Amino acid sequence: MWITGVLLLAALPGQAWSEAGQTARLVTVAARKKKSASAKKTAPAVTRAQMELAQQMARNSYGLGQGLETRQRVALMTRLLYTMRPEVMAKEKEQWAEELFGLAQQLPVAGAGESSTSADYGRYGVPDADAGRDAAIATAAARLAVYDADRALELLDGLPGERTTQGDQADARRMAARLVFAGYMQHHGAPGAQVLLAHARRWSEQGGFPYSASAVGLARLRPNEDAAEDFFRQALTIFEKGREGLYGVSDFASLLQQAVAMEAIFEDTAEESGRAVMGQLGKFAENPEETLTAEQRRLVVRALNNVRISAPKAYEAARKTAPELFAVRAERVATAMEIPKVDLELQSAFREVAAAMREHHGPDALHSVIARGLQVVNARYRAGACAECVVPDQQSWALVSLAAFAAPSTIAAQLNGIEEPFWHAYFLAIAAQQVGEPTRVADPTARKVAGKEEAEPE
Repeated sequence: MWITGVLLLAALPGQAWSEAGQTARLVTVAARKKKSASAKKTAPAVTRAQMELAQQMARNSYGLGQGLETRQRVALMTRLLYTMRPEVMAKEKEQWAEELFGLAQQLPVAGAGESSTSADYGRYGVPDADAGRDAAIATAAARLAVYDADRALELLDGLPGERTTQGDQADARRMAARLVFAGYMQHHGAPGAQVLLAHARRWSEQGGFPYSASAVGLARLRPNEDAAEDFFRQALTIFEKGREGLYGVSDFASLLQQAVAMEAIFEDTAEESGRAVMGQLGKFAENPEETLTAEQRRLVVRALNNVRISAPKAYEAARKTAPELFAVRAERVATAMEIPKVDLELQSAFREVAAAMREHHGPDALHSVIARGLQVVNARYRAGACAECVVPDQQSWALVSLAAFAAPSTIAAQLNGIEEPFWHAYFLAIAAQQVGEPTRVADPTARKVAGKEEAEPE
C-alpha cells in the first residue's frame, strides 16, 4: 500500500505534487498529534502528594550522601542532577551542580595513557562517574548552565591551568563548553557571542580554546555577515599563534568545517584557515607512523577530512608540499562488547514483581514480593560484588525502578533494607525518578537471553 501511494504521487504534475505533498504532511502531523495525545492519556497520573514524595526522596538521597567518599558523592550527585525534569527542584539542583563542580576537582587527574575526553553515557542516559575527573567537571558545569550559564562560565574561568604537553585530549573546559555556550547563547542571543569569545580567549592562555564549541556563537551571528566574519577571524588569530596540540588543531578544523557549512565566512578566509591547519599539522607529521599514537593519528585524519571539505585549494596544495601528512592512517579498532552475565535471582525477582502487578495483588502481597526482590539486591551489594562500582548493574537498577513504579508510597521505607550507605542513597535516587516521573520498565535481560536456551548464571 505504501509503495502504491508513492508511485501515484510521483506520477502527479508539479502543482498536484505540491498539493499532495502538503496533504501528506498534514496527515503525518495529525497522526503525530494523535499519537502524542494517546501517549499522554496512557501515562500514569502523578498526584501532587506523589511528586512531593519524590522530591523528598531525592533530598533524603542527597543527605545520605554527605558522609560518603568523594568518588561516591560525585556519582550520587550526578545521578541526582538527572533525576526528574530540570525544572523540578531547580534551586536545589543549581546548588548541587555547583557543589559537584567543586567535588569533581578533588578526583585524581587522569594519568598518562588514560583518557577522560568524554563522559560515558550508558543505558540510562546518565554520565558514568568513572569516565573521569574532567567529565565530572564538565557535567557539573553543563547542568549548572541550565539554571545560570553566567555562573557556569565564571566557575570554568576559575579552573587551574591544565595545558598538557601532548595536547591530544580535551580538557574540562572544552568538554563543558559546547553545552555551556549553547545555554549562554539561549539566554543572551547574538550579543553574547563576544562575551563567549572573551572567555574562550582567557581559557586559551591556560588550557585550550574551545573552537568547535564556539560555532554556536558563529551561528547566531550568521545573519550579520561582517560580524560572523570578524568573530571567526578572532578565533583564527588565536589559532595562528601555534600553541595548540593536536586536539586543538583538529578542533579548529571542525570549527572551520561548521563555518563553511553554515556559509558564515568568505571563501578566502576558509582557504587561509585551511592553510593554517595544514601548516600546524606539518609540525606533527615527521615520521608520523613512528611518533604519533593511534589517537593522535585519528585527530590528524579528522582534521585533514575537514580541510578537504572546507578548503579544497589548501588541501590540494598540501598534498604537494607535505605528502607525509597524507600517509597517516587511522586504525579503526573494533571494541569488544562484553555482555554482562544474567543474575538468575535478580531476573526471577523482576519477573515476580511484574507478575504481581499484572495480577493486581493487594498491597500486602505486593509489599512482600518487593521485599524479597530487594533482599536479593542487598545481598548482591553487601557481598561486595562490585566494590569499585559507582553505578549499579542494569538488573538491580531495573528491579528498583519497577518496585518504585509498583509501590511509590512505600518504596522509600523498603529501601531502608539496603545496608551499604552508598547503594541505599543511589537506589533511593533511582526510585525518586520513578516516583516523580513514572515510566514503563523493561526487563533488561530479555535481549541478553534471546536465542539462548537458558540464561548463564553468575
